[in-house]
Amino acid sequence: MNALAALLLVAAQPLPPPPREMRGLWVVRTALVSPEAVDQAVDQAVEAGFNALFVQVRGRGDAFYASGLVARSALLQGQPEDFDPLARLLERARGRGLGVHAWINVLLAAGFGAPLAPGHVIAQHPDWVMVPKPVALAVLKPGAAILSLVRDAARGDADIEGYYLSPASPGAGDHLEQVVRELVRGYPVDGLHFDFIRYPGREFDYSRSALTSFGGRRKTQTPLQLALGSHDAYAEHRRAVLTELLARLAQAARRERASLQLSAAVVPDEATALHQKYQDWPAWAAQGILDAVCPMTYTADERIYREQVERARVLAAPRAVWAGVGAYRLTLDAVIERVATARASGASGVVLFSHEALQGADRRRLREEAFGDPTAAQRARAAGGSVSPR
Repeated sequence: MNALAALLLVAAQPLPPPPREMRGLWVVRTALVSPEAVDQAVDQAVEAGFNALFVQVRGRGDAFYASGLVARSALLQGQPEDFDPLARLLERARGRGLGVHAWINVLLAAGFGAPLAPGHVIAQHPDWVMVPKPVALAVLKPGAAILSLVRDAARGDADIEGYYLSPASPGAGDHLEQVVRELVRGYPVDGLHFDFIRYPGREFDYSRSALTSFGGRRKTQTPLQLALGSHDAYAEHRRAVLTELLARLAQAARRERASLQLSAAVVPDEATALHQKYQDWPAWAAQGILDAVCPMTYTADERIYREQVERARVLAAPRAVWAGVGAYRLTLDAVIERVATARASGASGVVLFSHEALQGADRRRLREEAFGDPTAAQRARAAGGSVSPR
């Protein structure tokens, strides 16, 4: 076969279909508290034209699925023991043509308000918790009440939503890897979505594990003093530790199922992500740790939203960008506009936060005007009619 014939043969082969646009919806754990709530969440997502659900199966170090490692969520009290929210959602979603991504809060493991159940990971291992700088010395003392010290130091800071596991803790890393393996092995989800894979802020993490890790790398016996006096070096260390943990979890997930799509919710502003949350998501994309990033572009300003999505496309290349849309703080017109802007900016789709933000009429309009045929919708509105959902 000559070169021209080979070229014509290749040209004659059918092209692979383009990747399906992500039309995702973050489904918060409040939709998983009963069989009826699960069914309603799936049905409403179909009504609105979504094609994938990001389901919060691990909210605060708990489980909305059958687990031998993690305590069943307290929000499921009163439900039959055989009620498995994730299994029910998967069955119903598959029947309606929806993809399902298991959404796990990685480091945020408990709130400050409610008492911890005896078997909770934080109750069993308080030494695995991230520690803020103001109480670093106090926590290092023998017998220190770590959880009380952390809670009191965090009081009044709206960015700190509770207790966070330290990414530098060997025990926490082992636990999180087991959680990922068990979840992926037990459920045929399409993807695994990492959230709260970040530090609460610059004041964290000065736990014993974090300082020991830093001291080992810097070969010093006084890691706290070095950390306090070497801001740039300690910032880089925290970024590296977090990246290593995510890489470990991603590798564990892919070993269980190579076809799994891995994504993470990330802080859209690069400077904030790198220097306040120590979340080096551009490196996560470049290294192939993730298949997609979901910048939480929740701003109410359309110009800023567009700039953040376009910048994310540059930073995440060649990985997919699924633009996060803060539907909870926008009008429906603005949500529809955000979807169009994401497409125009080259994003591979959107994920809306969250299922709680959309009402009946809004869901129908979203399907018609954002996820259906926008030209047909415009013609129907001009004629005073409506468009039947596809």
